[in-house]
Amino acid sequence: MVSQGYQTTQAKLANGEVVAQNDHVYVSLPWSERDGTPYNIARIIEFLPPNTSPKKGSRAVGSGSELMVRLSLYYRPPDVSLRPINDFRLLFAAIHTDIQPLSNVRGRCYVRHKDRIEDLLKWKKLPDHFYFVKFYDPYIKRDFEVIRTEAVTNIPLNVKETLLSRYEYLVTEREMVSDLTEAFRSCCVCEQWASYQESVRCEACKKHYHMKCLNPPLAGKPAKGYSWFCLSCSIQRHKDVESEKYRFTMNGSTTTTGKNKQKAKEKIIATDARPDVTFRGWPWRYFGVFTTPEDVLDPDDAIFPRAATRVGSKYQANVPSWEEQERPHVPGVVEVEAGPSRHGLIERGYDPGERKYESSLTLRSRPSDDLNSYMDEVRSFKLPVPSYDVERLNLAIDSYTTMGREKATQFMRRTKLADFKPIHFSDKETTIFEAELERNGGLETHETAKILNRTPAEVLRFSYIWKNKQLFKENEELRLHHKVSTSHARQNKTLGAPSLGKIRAANTDHSDDEVSLYGSDFTKKKDKDVKCAACSTRLSQVWWRCPRTVQGDAMCEDCGSNYRKYGVISFVKSEDSKKEKQKEATLKKSKGDASGTATPVPPPPPKLPPCANCKKMEPKAMMARCKNCTYSVHAGCYGIPSQDMGPNWECDLCINSKSEENHLEPHCVLCPNDLTPITSKIKKKPGQQADFDLLSALKPTEGRRWAHILCSTYVPEVGFADPSRIKTVEGVMEVSRYKWENQCTLCNQTDGAVIGCTDCEVLFHPACAWLSGLKMGFEFSLAKPGRHGTVTVTKFKDSEGVMGPGVWCKSHDLSERVIYDLWEMDPEQNETALQTYISSYKAIPPHDSFPLLRKARRLEHFLPLVEIQQNQNIICADCQIDVSPLWHDVVGSAPGSVKNERMDIDGEEQVVPNGNGKRVRVEDRKKVCHLCSFRYQ
Repeated sequence: MVSQGYQTTQAKLANGEVVAQNDHVYVSLPWSERDGTPYNIARIIEFLPPNTSPKKGSRAVGSGSELMVRLSLYYRPPDVSLRPINDFRLLFAAIHTDIQPLSNVRGRCYVRHKDRIEDLLKWKKLPDHFYFVKFYDPYIKRDFEVIRTEAVTNIPLNVKETLLSRYEYLVTEREMVSDLTEAFRSCCVCEQWASYQESVRCEACKKHYHMKCLNPPLAGKPAKGYSWFCLSCSIQRHKDVESEKYRFTMNGSTTTTGKNKQKAKEKIIATDARPDVTFRGWPWRYFGVFTTPEDVLDPDDAIFPRAATRVGSKYQANVPSWEEQERPHVPGVVEVEAGPSRHGLIERGYDPGERKYESSLTLRSRPSDDLNSYMDEVRSFKLPVPSYDVERLNLAIDSYTTMGREKATQFMRRTKLADFKPIHFSDKETTIFEAELERNGGLETHETAKILNRTPAEVLRFSYIWKNKQLFKENEELRLHHKVSTSHARQNKTLGAPSLGKIRAANTDHSDDEVSLYGSDFTKKKDKDVKCAACSTRLSQVWWRCPRTVQGDAMCEDCGSNYRKYGVISFVKSEDSKKEKQKEATLKKSKGDASGTATPVPPPPPKLPPCANCKKMEPKAMMARCKNCTYSVHAGCYGIPSQDMGPNWECDLCINSKSEENHLEPHCVLCPNDLTPITSKIKKKPGQQADFDLLSALKPTEGRRWAHILCSTYVPEVGFADPSRIKTVEGVMEVSRYKWENQCTLCNQTDGAVIGCTDCEVLFHPACAWLSGLKMGFEFSLAKPGRHGTVTVTKFKDSEGVMGPGVWCKSHDLSERVIYDLWEMDPEQNETALQTYISSYKAIPPHDSFPLLRKARRLEHFLPLVEIQQNQNIICADCQIDVSPLWHDVVGSAPGSVKNERMDIDGEEQVVPNGNGKRVRVEDRKKVCHLCSFRYQ
């Protein structure tokens, strides 16, 4: 934490500013190391002597006589998530320190918690001002809420006094915020403080009970989304249900009640400019689900967030009880209990089933002086494998135990490479291993072992060998100053090998200012005037170097400074660049008039239309436009990954027109073929652009057909194999016959799959409901206790529970119900309601076999089981093919076909019995293939 020996509390920067402890500053690594990324924002914890060495893994390089500073770093939202965010003044707090020389500090900035800012909009308009509301832990990859210690009331009094004297903020889980800020509660049995982890609340009487105070004690808290009732309330509830005094209703529910909303408005806001309370350099600590309040009183208690305890059968080891540890051990006897749940020690890289629950502990030899001298002698041998190889050590000990020292020594001298069982993969296996590593984004030991038909231990050992070879190649490339660009290459941000820019910069005497800023003679060296790569201005006293992500030579003073401070680049053209373009256009026009042939002015680029699905423009940064058909849609509304965004993006229909993998007629299989009965009733405004709408969003199905995103979402049997891209649509064949055969009340057709109104029995197609303007959205409900099976609980905005899609006809009053629109955005998750529902409820698990196998399983439910008959020369009577998975005996002719009636010699039709007591014509009995059989249904 904070050292006590060095007394310097403030220092002067190169720009003349004086900074002190707890001041917030910009920190800049050398340009070659940060690779053009914005400045880091940090808080000064303390100043360190000039001879302080940076901490392990740090990239700071001091001159030896320069003052050092210990910094507490903040994270920007792009550092945590790849999702774009519009508020570039927002930061994430963290417990992450770094030691840098004072020369890397660029200037002061101001960071406060949101609750300590009176007017947030006014605060964000000030230069160099930032704020934070959340905490991010880079080790467990999770964000937490940050609340002020003054706002916490539901903790013991002595614990709160200690926290107030040490920390300004508390870091906790989102679900713990309301628990910590509500009124102090106690157990109604023992009258002691009832913590969230050890107590439950009755949903009826609202009283709290310690789980250990109940009789019998409650083993665990109810699952998330379920409620709990005490014994007296449960008995009274059953009586009310039997007497019909209590009726269940389905009006939807949200977790944010009026009481909670009122409490949210009463947040404590401190507008004073006093510094935050800190303890050993930190203004916050973790106080959440996995915190014991009494441990907070200990000043040496760890302040880091905790995910969960990692002791038990699900984790690294089974810790035996005290009675089991005190049991006397019989020498030479290894106790092994049967069953995977009691098998505590498993060899690394093995599953228990691979060794049939055998003991993985093998006693090879007991320690002795003679064994030590023997191992030292074997270590000096020059063998095909190094002295630290595990197989070499095991072979040496086994030989000593079975042969004795002299014979074992002679045996070890004669060993060859094959005796050590080396791990060797063929070129084909290595290629498969690398492909799986790239596809999974890391090592999936068990999945890769199944594909390669090897044990997980062999795959794991080979991964280390393969990784060392890759690192050797990279080091050789770096040593020769060659650029490394592979998918597994080490990057600077992971503290790996230095980049080429750093190696070259090390041989020069340029400072960071000279590398990041161009000199005064920069404009003179250029053949033409320098233009800003962002705003296109030519007027600037200082020119900054462009980051790698921006094409151009330099950025003006404003654009370069804003990018380094706020991490944002504005491509709005400056006034002088606009005037220059107007001047050039006027000059071209005058030249054209003088020659008698005026040069036509190109028309302005077409205005980008709103999103075809949500009919909104914002956020414009997430808008994609197909380069072929100009179909414009938001990435979240259509399922476009960030790596596919760009000017070359193509929609699925345009891609299919080239690849021809799916049906060339894009028609939804869940909709009726003809929607004119609905579209003819819609009155369009004159001049209204209706090139694309929500029904233009089609996704391929597993049967090489197409389905609307809207229809696939509302038909419950249908799911998506890739929910992030909202494709491929699977499960159409599982839609019940009832939905296919019933008539839509809007278009009066029986074609397509119908769904029902959420609150009544009116049936309609999802597309017809949308075209008719019915209310469509998502509603939350609580998970009902006693329901069989698992229930997925999700959160969207202020609601939490079971999320369900709903369509309501116009006969229902929805004024008092909370219904989220399809395209309503959650600012915290940066996802629409449709994305949240699809990812939680419509996604097919990735481990659920392969798509072809899933399709085969669905086909087994309704296809008849037939025996394959060999050596049959059958030809389809309609299409004349001789290959078909199934042959069908049909009677009669297909609709629309010409009848070819055959008469007998008496002028009557030839008829034979068909087995059901009826007589049919011989000509009408025939065999057709599986495809042609659908024409007869």
